[in-house]
Amino acid sequence: MAISLEELLKNYKLIPSAANKASLKFAVEQTDYPCIMLKMGDINTLRKYTTYIHEYGKTVMVHIDSIKGIAKDKAGFHYMKRIGVDAIISMKPQYIKMIREEDIHAILGVFLVDSASVSYAVQNIHFTKPDSVIVMPMTIPDETFEYLQKSVNVPILAGGLGIHERIISHVLSLGITACPVTNQELLKKYMEEGDCDEKS
Repeated sequence: MAISLEELLKNYKLIPSAANKASLKFAVEQTDYPCIMLKMGDINTLRKYTTYIHEYGKTVMVHIDSIKGIAKDKAGFHYMKRIGVDAIISMKPQYIKMIREEDIHAILGVFLVDSASVSYAVQNIHFTKPDSVIVMPMTIPDETFEYLQKSVNVPILAGGLGIHERIISHVLSLGITACPVTNQELLKKYMEEGDCDEKS
């Protein structure tokens, strides 16, 4: 069975998002967050980054659409399983089944811009059965988050445009499981204050 989102996050509410070597080093070596979202690398470096993150006792959540040179097919996902990737995010619903077949935590990314995209997202979630979903951007109306929570039975993450503490804290107050964050100052602030569990 793939690792659960609760096991990935270990009760934390933020996920450091690393898109370059400096942000990866910061997230791994200077924070207590147990899960790192990797949005960098290619077929030649992904194993090295995954091993590095694991050496610090953290789990690896790879945004596959940001990784170069790895085929988005059974062989590609099998390779990612072999090198120890714990979770994979993809915006492509057709990849979710293959990811799950490799016993990797499968996260479907959905970008919501109008009511049609919301309906399409719900349809895809029911059809593909991901282990969790990441909704972007996190600045969508509260009512949309509430509708999604009633319509699907999977944990929901919220990403994109988390540029201010107020935005992140508000989204988490709606019952969202966690938010990927790039801003190092925000990551440090929440870590020093005990993450976001008590914020509203």
